[in-house]
Amino acid sequence: MHPSDISLAGKSALVTGGGAGIGAEIARTFANFGAWVGVLDKKEPTASRIAASIRESGGEALALSADVTRPGDVALVKERVLAERDSIDILVNNVGDFLEIVKPFLKTEEDDWSRLYNVNLAQVFRCVKAFVPSMIDAGRGGSVITISSIEGYRAIPTCAVYGAFKTAIGGFVRSLAIELAPYDIRVNAIAPEATVTEQVVPDAYTKPEYRDQVEYWNPLGRWGRPDDIAGAAVFLATGLSPWVTGTTIHVDGGALAAAGWYRLPGEKQRWTLAPVIKESGFTY
Repeated sequence: MHPSDISLAGKSALVTGGGAGIGAEIARTFANFGAWVGVLDKKEPTASRIAASIRESGGEALALSADVTRPGDVALVKERVLAERDSIDILVNNVGDFLEIVKPFLKTEEDDWSRLYNVNLAQVFRCVKAFVPSMIDAGRGGSVITISSIEGYRAIPTCAVYGAFKTAIGGFVRSLAIELAPYDIRVNAIAPEATVTEQVVPDAYTKPEYRDQVEYWNPLGRWGRPDDIAGAAVFLATGLSPWVTGTTIHVDGGALAAAGWYRLPGEKQRWTLAPVIKESGFTY
C-alpha cells in the first residue's frame, strides 16, 4: 500500500444527487482527492453551487442538471459527460428517497410502488446501463458505488415498499459485481443509518424530551454525517479497495449490529430493548 493509492488524480467521477447532502459531500471529497467530478442534480442551482465551490477550491467540476428518473434526461447527461471525458471511472448512484410515503403496506397504491421503484431502483439500473459501457470500452476498470440504506437490512414498518427496493440494491450489487469483474470494474454499496442532511433531519422526528438521549441510541453515540459516507466512498473509489467488490459497507455507527439494543443513559455497559420505557426486565 502506498499514499498514491488514495489519490483520484486523473480519474473522472459522476455523482447523482450531487447538489446537496451526502452527494455533495462525496463530490467535494472526490475533488479534494484529485478527481474531475460531474455534479448531477435535478435542481440546476444546487448542482451549479457545488460545482462552483469545487472549482473555487482548485478542483475540476461540471454542473449537470437532470432528473435520473427520466430516461431522456439520463441520455442527455451521458452525451454531455462523454463530450467532456472519454469515460467516467467512478459512478456514484446517490439518488434515493422515501418520498414521504409512510403508511401500512395494505394502504399503499400501485402508484406509490411505481414512484418508489423509479426513484430508488430503476434509476440505478438506468445510470449503470448508461455509463458502464464507456468504462468497459476505456479499459481502465472502474468503481460503481450505490448508496443504499440500513433499511435494506432491517425491518422498516410503514415503509415496506421503500425497504424492499433498498434490499434489492444489495442483490443487484452482488450480481452486477460478478458480471463486471472481468473488466476490473468493482461494484459495491454503502448503507447508512440516519444521516443529517437537508433532506433528513433526525432531531425533527425526535420528541424534545428525548433529544439528549441520542448518544445512547446508537453504539457510536450520534447521528451520521455526510463525511462519514464520503469516507467510505473514497475507500471504494480508490486503490485502497482493489479486491473489494459485490459487498455493502454499513456506515451506521453500529446500529445494525446492535439490532435494537440501546445503551442506558449514564451507563457504559447496561443495555435495554426499550429505551424510552421505565427500567424493566428488558435491561441487562
